[in-house]
Amino acid sequence: MIVTGSLSVVRALMAADLIDAYRLLTFPTILGTGERLFPAGAAPAHLECTSAEQIGAAVLTRYERTAPVSGR
Repeated sequence: MIVTGSLSVVRALMAADLIDAYRLLTFPTILGTGERLFPAGAAPAHLECTSAEQIGAAVLTRYERTAPVSGR
C-alpha cells in the first residue's frame, strides 16, 4: 500500500503495527517546523536503512523493520 500525504492514515497503520517498510521521498530543504512522522516520546521504531538514492532534488530512502535489540 502506498500512502501519499496523509499523516493520520500512516499513524493509524503504525498504531496497528501494520507497516513493515517505509519508502520516504524527502526534499532536503529547511523551512521551519512541522509534524514529525515519528513523534517525540513514541516507542522506538527499530528501522534499518536498506537503500538511499538521489532523484533530482529529492532523496528516496527505504527503511525496513528490524527486531528490537534486547537489553535496550
